[in-house]
Amino acid sequence: MAPVVNKRKLNASDLQAIGQLLVEILGGEIRRETRQVILELGDPREIPPPYGQLVESIQGSTLEGKELAHELQEELRVICVMLLAEQI
Repeated sequence: MAPVVNKRKLNASDLQAIGQLLVEILGGEIRRETRQVILELGDPREIPPPYGQLVESIQGSTLEGKELAHELQEELRVICVMLLAEQI
């Protein structure tokens, strides 16, 4: 991940978008609408971990739909392992 910049506080709309993303990751398919909302969150370095990692992964990916969800499922697995090890 890129160097850390000032983290911003996530508002209700940001949290709703991230929550929807998590639901779709687990459901196995990312909708275009959800991806667009996530792209509009801005610089992933400003988003607190671990969410910034997911935003960065989406912004850097050319995959869509099911392929994107599968890629993000793996990313989410890594994030969970890191959280358990308290590395985030």
